[in-house]
Amino acid sequence: MKSRILVLLALLGLAACGPTDDGLALQTDYLQRLNNAVEGDGFVGFDPAQLLRYRMPPRRQRLISIPETRIGLLELLVDVRHCPALQQQISQRNSSLGKQLQPSNRLGYEGDLLRALQACLDTLQASRTQELQVTLSALAAQKRRQLPAVFWNALNGSPEVERYLRFADQALPVQPAEDTAALDALAQLAALGSALPQRLPPSVAQLDPLFFALHSSDQGGQLITSLASLRHTLEQASLLLEHRLQHRPVCPQGKPTPAGRILQNIFVKFYAGGLQPYLARVHRRGQRWSDSLRRLGEAPQIPAATRGYLLDLAGERESLWQDFQQTNDRHIRAWQQALKSCGLAPGQAGWEGQAANSDQ
Repeated sequence: MKSRILVLLALLGLAACGPTDDGLALQTDYLQRLNNAVEGDGFVGFDPAQLLRYRMPPRRQRLISIPETRIGLLELLVDVRHCPALQQQISQRNSSLGKQLQPSNRLGYEGDLLRALQACLDTLQASRTQELQVTLSALAAQKRRQLPAVFWNALNGSPEVERYLRFADQALPVQPAEDTAALDALAQLAALGSALPQRLPPSVAQLDPLFFALHSSDQGGQLITSLASLRHTLEQASLLLEHRLQHRPVCPQGKPTPAGRILQNIFVKFYAGGLQPYLARVHRRGQRWSDSLRRLGEAPQIPAATRGYLLDLAGERESLWQDFQQTNDRHIRAWQQALKSCGLAPGQAGWEGQAANSDQ
């Protein structure tokens, strides 16, 4: 009940933020102008409750239980003169701080531990300490098998990743700042997960900047909100155009009319000159974002709840990303049909690439 109340409060906040949300304001303005131009009966505004479909599953469904490995006794077996790096890793894990490692830090720690184990095995091979080699080899094999689970716990237990993949209370701004650091970080994490357990994860010092980049970005959640709102906006706009063509053609004789010129002006000034550049920015970010999410979804040992969520966002069928692309394509076709029916499409005799000065 408490979580539901929090979600509803967030949605109320989204509904109230219209004046400062220029991404949603742009979409609403476009729909209003298009509705006036086609003399439509109105349109359905974007309902923030649609975003609930992309609510992240509870953390308990996304975390993997990993058996704890007892390595304290190794301090009695490994002589610090032989394997100081391994001794340091074991001491770190058994310290009070080591027992409270954050999930993302544990991923880096496990990589460092496995590298220290391998280095120690290489050292012990020369000394022919067979019993200890067997013990360490078994430990290394067990730790390596656990790496995919540790990776998923690092992502699913990380507030940074959760924040980046949770819908926001606003859409992307019309002129968003560059966000390459977060997109790069997501791509690197996807590549890391796909390479496990054969390739070891990097150290904590190398992983921390990736999680920090996700934490510092507002655009992950804003992108989800933009894709959902644009899918709705484009669908409503296509319905307006299609309904006018089917029931009361703008140019009954296939020649330009005053109503056709008004529609062309809306296309040039408010679609091509306003909404389309915003669509291009969202698509450019969404392409990299969705590619990384699909790669993440293919990483080994992914929890079922996490995989389902990633498929809902960026899967190849019936996902937020695919729905956005399909509605965008449909809207382009609707405009092509409307303008061609009047002889006013690009390449036709009546095409005018400059909008009239008067607002519609």
